[in-house]
Amino acid sequence: MEERDEADGAEHGDIELIRPEDFLARNRMPEDARRMGIDHWSDDVGLLRVAASLDPAKRSHRIAAWLMLAAVVLPLLLNLWFELT
Repeated sequence: MEERDEADGAEHGDIELIRPEDFLARNRMPEDARRMGIDHWSDDVGLLRVAASLDPAKRSHRIAAWLMLAAVVLPLLLNLWFELT
Protein backbone atom coordinates (compact mmCIF):
# COMPACT_ATOMS: atom_id res chain seq x y z
CA MET A 1 0.00 0.00 0.00
CA GLU A 2 1.36 3.36 -1.03
CA GLU A 3 1.39 6.05 1.60
CA ARG A 4 0.31 9.40 0.48
CA ASP A 5 2.03 12.41 1.96
CA GLU A 6 -0.53 15.15 2.09
CA ALA A 7 1.27 18.42 2.49
CA ASP A 8 -0.01 20.60 5.23
CA GLY A 9 1.06 24.19 4.60
CA ALA A 10 1.97 24.90 8.22
CA GLU A 11 4.35 21.94 8.41
CA HIS A 12 6.12 22.50 5.09
CA GLY A 13 6.42 26.28 5.19
CA ASP A 14 4.39 27.03 2.06
CA ILE A 15 1.72 28.90 3.94
CA GLU A 16 0.98 32.38 2.71
CA LEU A 17 0.30 34.81 5.48
CA ILE A 18 -2.20 37.58 4.85
CA ARG A 19 -1.32 40.93 6.34
CA PRO A 20 -3.77 43.80 6.94
CA GLU A 21 -1.80 45.88 4.42
CA ASP A 22 -2.82 43.44 1.68
CA PHE A 23 -6.38 44.73 1.88
CA LEU A 24 -5.49 48.43 1.77
CA ALA A 25 -5.25 50.36 -1.46
CA ARG A 26 -1.75 51.17 -2.60
CA ASN A 27 -0.73 54.69 -1.61
CA ARG A 28 -0.16 56.59 -4.85
CA MET A 29 1.09 59.72 -3.15
CA PRO A 30 4.62 60.85 -3.97
CA GLU A 31 7.32 59.87 -1.50
CA ASP A 32 7.84 63.51 -0.45
CA ALA A 33 4.16 63.88 0.41
CA ARG A 34 4.18 60.66 2.43
CA ARG A 35 7.19 61.88 4.41
CA MET A 36 5.25 65.06 5.24
CA GLY A 37 2.33 62.97 6.45
CA ILE A 38 -0.05 63.71 3.58
CA ASP A 39 -2.36 60.84 2.71
CA HIS A 40 -5.60 60.40 0.78
CA TRP A 41 -7.58 61.85 3.72
CA SER A 42 -5.77 65.21 3.62
CA ASP A 43 -7.38 68.38 2.29
CA ASP A 44 -6.60 69.41 -1.28
CA VAL A 45 -4.96 66.08 -2.02
CA GLY A 46 -6.54 66.07 -5.49
CA LEU A 47 -4.44 69.02 -6.59
CA LEU A 48 -1.33 67.32 -5.25
CA ARG A 49 -2.13 64.11 -7.13
CA VAL A 50 -2.67 66.02 -10.37
CA ALA A 51 0.60 67.88 -9.92
CA ALA A 52 2.45 64.65 -9.12
CA SER A 53 1.13 62.97 -12.25
CA LEU A 54 2.43 65.68 -14.60
CA ASP A 55 5.27 64.67 -16.90
CA PRO A 56 7.85 67.44 -17.42
CA ALA A 57 8.76 66.02 -20.83
CA LYS A 58 5.33 66.90 -22.24
CA ARG A 59 4.71 70.50 -23.23
CA SER A 60 1.03 70.43 -22.31
CA HIS A 61 1.91 69.21 -18.81
CA ARG A 62 4.39 72.05 -18.36
CA ILE A 63 1.71 74.54 -19.42
CA ALA A 64 -0.74 72.98 -16.95
CA ALA A 65 1.85 73.24 -14.18
CA TRP A 66 2.40 76.95 -14.91
CA LEU A 67 -1.35 77.57 -14.96
CA MET A 68 -1.77 75.83 -11.60
CA LEU A 69 1.10 77.86 -10.18
CA ALA A 70 -0.50 81.08 -11.48
CA ALA A 71 -3.86 80.07 -10.00
CA VAL A 72 -2.26 79.77 -6.57
CA VAL A 73 0.17 82.70 -6.65
CA LEU A 74 -1.85 85.34 -8.53
CA PRO A 75 -4.60 85.77 -5.88
CA LEU A 76 -1.91 86.00 -3.21
CA LEU A 77 -0.02 88.69 -5.11
CA LEU A 78 -3.21 90.64 -5.87
CA ASN A 79 -4.26 90.55 -2.23
CA LEU A 80 -0.82 91.70 -1.16
CA TRP A 81 -0.91 94.52 -3.73
CA PHE A 82 -4.30 95.77 -2.55
CA GLU A 83 -3.20 95.66 1.09
CA LEU A 84 -0.04 97.64 0.45
CA THR A 85 -1.58 100.33 -1.77
